[in-house]
Amino acid sequence: MEHIVLVMAAVFALFMLGHVVPASCGLRRINRSPETKPAVGVSVVKPVKGLDADVWNNFRSFCEQDYKGPYEIIFSLQDKSDPALPLLYKLKEKYSGVDIKIIVNPVKEGLTGKSSNLLYGARMARHPYLVFSDADMYVEKDFITKIVAPLLDHKVGLVSALPVHVDPKGLWALVYQLQLNGTVLAQWLPYAGIFKLGVAGGTIAVRRDVLDEIGGIEAFGGYVAEDVKIGQMVVEAGYEVRVGPPVISPVGAKSYEDAVSLLARGALIYRRMLHTALEIPFMVVAYFYGVAGIGYLLTGMPEYLYAFLVHLGGKMLTMFLVTRRAGTGGKEALVLPVMDAVFLWTYIRIVVQGTLSWRGITYHVDREGRMIR
Repeated sequence: MEHIVLVMAAVFALFMLGHVVPASCGLRRINRSPETKPAVGVSVVKPVKGLDADVWNNFRSFCEQDYKGPYEIIFSLQDKSDPALPLLYKLKEKYSGVDIKIIVNPVKEGLTGKSSNLLYGARMARHPYLVFSDADMYVEKDFITKIVAPLLDHKVGLVSALPVHVDPKGLWALVYQLQLNGTVLAQWLPYAGIFKLGVAGGTIAVRRDVLDEIGGIEAFGGYVAEDVKIGQMVVEAGYEVRVGPPVISPVGAKSYEDAVSLLARGALIYRRMLHTALEIPFMVVAYFYGVAGIGYLLTGMPEYLYAFLVHLGGKMLTMFLVTRRAGTGGKEALVLPVMDAVFLWTYIRIVVQGTLSWRGITYHVDREGRMIR
């Protein structure tokens, strides 16, 4: 039995290491420049709540786009006392040549805070091509060109930028960074074209006609992971989903509560929004070293210890290689056991309670992944 455990650990470790190649190929592919330079009208809608790390530079990067066509930026908030408002008015004054709008509306019933911000922003948008981008995203000057270009092909309904999270400050920020980069780069990127995994989130581009066809923001805006849901709905409507250019998301300082909220969101995606055929294999492959470790503690047999080390080493090496290839340095892989322990505890709690606290709002999540305030 103990030899079988060691073999299984080695097989699972090799399977995880196998993700490095498709992840690297995906990263290489998305950095290519588009053959066509679009000049269509684009509305960038940015949902804002509070001040994220390096937020001024993030906002500024969208105001300095080298784009041939007309574009506007709509900053959409939900609280008149939001600390980001003075910064946004300063931004609008500095970049007076850019079409910037700032709107504040209360959270619409039935939607998450972010989706409500997107809804009001999209209603104000005057262009047929929409970019939804979180406040913590930094982009290069050719970003709008790169993310909109694939949408000129009407077989393509949605383009998802690839967020790479950088510059963590502290242990829980490293855990936060690893969860996001590990999920996007090592899990989503290799399988996005095989399973209905939705999109990576953070920043997407979509044509207004496609958004209207799937029912608008109200159709997916109440889900715990609106990015997963919109990607699934666009594919079900018969369109292709493409991976677009990378975007940089500074992590900054994060608390234990921030990390737990993020891990809880991930747990709910696996529990409520993906098929059991994905959830169970993921849990077995990802946490097999825990089983081997318990086996060693109970029996003292060295084969269990070897299995523990082989599996954990393979998983950490995978995360290191993938995240380093994306440009983060890879040091977040060192906190993988901490992240796994907190994730498992959070996963068990989510299964029992079905609640999530996100950006200061507590939601109950139903069996289909909808968030209810």
